[in-house]
Amino acid sequence: MDEDARDYLENEDIDEVVHRFKKMIKDKRFEYFDVFEYEGIIDYFLDDGKIKKATTAVESGLKIHPSSIALKTKKAQILLVDGKAEESLELTNFIESVENTNPDIYLVKGSALILLGMVDEAIAAYELAVETNYDDNDDLMYNIGVTLGQAGEVDKAISFLERAFENNPDNELVLYELGYYYDRVQDFKKSIEFYNKYLDIDPFNASVWYNLGITHNRIGEHDEAVNAYDFSIALHEDFEQAYFNKANALSNGNRYKEAIECYEEYMERDKENDDAHCYLGECYLNLEQYGDALVNYRKAIRLNKNNSNAWYGSGLIMWMEGKLSEALVFLKKALKLDDENPDFWLMYGKINHELDEFDQAESAFKKATVLDPDNTDGWISFAELEYDRGKLSGSIEILKKASKIIADDPAINYRLTAYLLENDDELSATGYFEKALEVDFNSYRVLFDYYPEALQNESIKRLIKKHESTKL
Repeated sequence: MDEDARDYLENEDIDEVVHRFKKMIKDKRFEYFDVFEYEGIIDYFLDDGKIKKATTAVESGLKIHPSSIALKTKKAQILLVDGKAEESLELTNFIESVENTNPDIYLVKGSALILLGMVDEAIAAYELAVETNYDDNDDLMYNIGVTLGQAGEVDKAISFLERAFENNPDNELVLYELGYYYDRVQDFKKSIEFYNKYLDIDPFNASVWYNLGITHNRIGEHDEAVNAYDFSIALHEDFEQAYFNKANALSNGNRYKEAIECYEEYMERDKENDDAHCYLGECYLNLEQYGDALVNYRKAIRLNKNNSNAWYGSGLIMWMEGKLSEALVFLKKALKLDDENPDFWLMYGKINHELDEFDQAESAFKKATVLDPDNTDGWISFAELEYDRGKLSGSIEILKKASKIIADDPAINYRLTAYLLENDDELSATGYFEKALEVDFNSYRVLFDYYPEALQNESIKRLIKKHESTKL
C-alpha cells in the first residue's frame, strides 16, 4: 500500500471499513469502496492470513477500479502468498509494462523471482525498487533484506540491511536483523556490535538482551552472556528460556554451583524439561557429587525415556564408580538411541576395554575416531587398547595417523614417543618428542610415566636441555 493510502486509513477506522465490506459480501449487494479502502481491506485479510477473503476483496476492487495499478499489484502479492509464484511474476511483468516507477511492483516481482530460484534477477528487481522509491529507503531495504534472509540468501540479506543501516543508523528493526544475521554467518563480533547499537537506543528490550547472551555464549564469553541474560530476566522475569540459557552459560564457564541454582529457578517454571535435569546432572557430575547427578539423570529418563544423554550420563557415573557391567547397560541404551554420538562410542570402548572385551572395544574406538577425528582422547584410548593387546606396532600406526589429522598435538606426540622408544625406533621417537616439546614443554614428564626408561636416554635428555634453555 502506498503512503497516501496508509495515511488515509489511519484517519478512517479500518475495522469499520472491513465490517462494511463483509456485510456487503454477506448480503450480496453492491457498495462503493475507493482504491485506498480496498488496499486497507486486502492488507487486513492478508495480515490475518485469510487469503481467500483477500482474493475476494481484490477481485471486487478490480471490478470497480479495473485500471488500478495498486490493486493489480495487490493481486500479484496475493498470488505470491498463495504459492503461485509464476502467475504472480506474469502479472508483475504486465504491470511493469504499464507502470515502471512503482517500487511495490518490483518488491513483489523480486519475491516471486526468489521463490522461483532466480536470485540474480530478484536482486535486479529489488534494486529497481530502491531506485524508484523516493523516501523511507531504510524500511524498503529492511523488507528486502528480511525477504532474502528468509529465502536463505543470508549474505545478500546482510548487504541490503547494511545499506538500510547506512541510510538510517537508528532503525531498530534493521539493527535487530543485522545482529541476528551476523550471528547466522558466525561473524559474532559484528552480531554483538549491532545488538549493542540496538540497546543503546532501547535498553529495555528483553529479546535483544537474550540474543546478545546467546552470541556471547557461542564465542566462550560466558560471563558476558550471564550478564546479558540477567538484563533479559530483569526486564521479563518469566522469560523461561533466559533462565535456562543463563544456567547453561554458568555451566559452560565452570560456575557449577551457580548454574545449579539457576537450573532450579528455571525448573520452578518448567518442571517437565528433561534436558534441564540432564544438564543439572552434569553440573553435579563436575562437582563430583555423583549421587545427586544420578538422581537428576534418572529424573530426566523418567520424563523422557529417549533422552540419550541421560542414559550416557548414568553410564558415566557407573563407570566412575567401577560398576562396569551396569555402565555397559546404560551405554548400550544411549547408543541405541543415538549411534552417531562419538562420546558415546568412546565411553563404550573404554568400558569394554576394562572388561577385556577387546574386539568390542576396537569396533567402538574405530567408530569414535571416524565420527570425531579431532578428539585426542579417542585416538589415545584406541592406541592404549592395541598396546594392552600386545600390538605395539598397531598402537604406533594409530597414533601416527592421529598425528597427521591433529597437527602437532603434544599429548599424541608424547605418547607416540614412548611407544616408538619401546619399539627401538629412537630416530622417529626423537622427532615426535621435539614436536611435542615445541608445543607444550612443561608436560614432557608424562613421557616418563609411559616409558620410564626414557629417563636414561641421552637423545631425550639432550632435547629436554635444548628446549629448557629456550624457556628461561
